[in-house]
Amino acid sequence: MAEQEMIPINIGNINDGAVIEAFDIVIQKIWANILDVNTPATDTRSLTIRVDFKPHSDRCTIETEVHCSSKLAAIEKHTSKCFMGKSEDGTIVAFATDPRQMPLWSAPKPKETPVIQFDASEVQK
Repeated sequence: MAEQEMIPINIGNINDGAVIEAFDIVIQKIWANILDVNTPATDTRSLTIRVDFKPHSDRCTIETEVHCSSKLAAIEKHTSKCFMGKSEDGTIVAFATDPRQMPLWSAPKPKETPVIQFDASEVQK
């Protein structure tokens, strides 16, 4: 029986390659966040890899845990205004436009399309 080659722990083989797999998963989230037009394009994103080592009392056996996380750009803020008031019955209402502001022009009314009437006798033919 051949002797097993002893390979020291490295970033590629610790936890059976979990660091590489976790990196691949989290980096995809970062790429998607960069492409998201709802986030600030130039905000910094970060990827953090943490490996925790928990030695047993014998100092020979060590449990390892791999953690991979990201800090993504938040959704870009959007500011606007709304205008509040009370209706005649006291109900509080809010509007996207200032109801006190007179419109400069009126939007054209949509043209009405006449309803087509079908003769019932023609439909059965």
